[in-house]
Amino acid sequence: MKRTATQFNSKYKKAGVACLFVLSSWPAFATTELVLQLETSLSRDTNPFRFYDDQVGGGRKQEQIQRLTETVNASDIRAGAIIPLLSDQTRLTLSGSLGNRHYKEYRQLDHQPGAADAAFDWQAGKSVSGRVYAGKDKRLFEYINGSLTERDIAHSRRAGADVRIKPDDDWMLSASLFRNALNYDLDLNQLYNFDERGQQLGLRYMSPTGSSIEAGTRLSETSFADRTPAQVRDLDKKYKETELYLDGEWRYSIKTITSAHLGLIRRRYDVLHERDTRLFNAIWRGTYHYSTMLRLDLQLFDRPFTIVDPSILYVVSKGARVDALWKWSDKTNVNFSALLQNSDQELIPRLVRPDNNFSRKEKLQRIGIGASYQFERGFRLLFDSFYEKTDRAADDIKLRQGVVRLGIEYTFENLPGSAARLGLQRYQQSLSATEPIRE
Repeated sequence: MKRTATQFNSKYKKAGVACLFVLSSWPAFATTELVLQLETSLSRDTNPFRFYDDQVGGGRKQEQIQRLTETVNASDIRAGAIIPLLSDQTRLTLSGSLGNRHYKEYRQLDHQPGAADAAFDWQAGKSVSGRVYAGKDKRLFEYINGSLTERDIAHSRRAGADVRIKPDDDWMLSASLFRNALNYDLDLNQLYNFDERGQQLGLRYMSPTGSSIEAGTRLSETSFADRTPAQVRDLDKKYKETELYLDGEWRYSIKTITSAHLGLIRRRYDVLHERDTRLFNAIWRGTYHYSTMLRLDLQLFDRPFTIVDPSILYVVSKGARVDALWKWSDKTNVNFSALLQNSDQELIPRLVRPDNNFSRKEKLQRIGIGASYQFERGFRLLFDSFYEKTDRAADDIKLRQGVVRLGIEYTFENLPGSAARLGLQRYQQSLSATEPIRE
């Protein structure tokens, strides 16, 4: 850990000081919340390229890469501010992160992840409110099966605007516009560069007890401008989706809350109309506060998502996930997660052999354990880990991966809880708390 801590060099310190100076000098009508967070960690990854068992891989140059257990040194600086402008409801929120990753063996994976987000929340009277937001980030490509061993960086961008109208305490009409984009550095993955634009409209009823139900529709168009004519013949260049959805949240008691999303998706392709399909999108979540010290969460899902694999059109996954957060003491937290997921991969028809089905099934099992200990004000020791195995019965493919991470984090905030209100946790290297669905 001593070696890792030295990676917070002078440029990170200067950047943090400059950020706080600029934000503290911003004029405001109320107290501006400021957060600066530094983290350094050391992790061990048994399979960073996610090789199949007994497999070696090669990148674009087809060099043979040996499967090794990797040591990764990481350092991050995160900062943010909540700046009230006219009131607590009209405010500007800024946040971002900058990091460095250094690999001991696979030096080609060294990279600097980063992210930046800005949001403007506004309110006009008691009935109308909204938000305008924009953000971008870059991160290492999520490797699949060892077929790619070069470094690739994914760059994502997002922007949107929401408007909410509440004529009374029971009803709310919401409308939003959004745009998302993703680009990869390597030519090999650029067929998955996409630009998505869409809009959403919903009507929500809220009961006096805090429960609610919402019905609405989402329309979107996703285009892949960098695909070649040959890739368009297999994957198409554009598709449109229409989703009719129903959202609900039931506050059974102070301790128990459940929520659900049910959606029917119609996907229509631009050229390959024979690929047009209907998909089901369902998520159920339940939260139970057993006591002030223990919280339990359960998720059940049946969802479609994409995967960067030129032989796969899309994937539908069904599964369950359990999470537990135990506050052992005022300074110590322990968390546990378990995930069981069955995926059905819809294959490109042209690439399927006559004796095969058009789908391929995988079973994933994952267990994660983490803990944190606050030994001084603002300082935390972090432990995070997971073990995952994937089995594909069709061709007897097996994949195993385990990661253990130890770190130390320092947080400065001028008001208690500012880091949580800013949501800086989304920039952290989460292992046991990683969302099961990658979209």
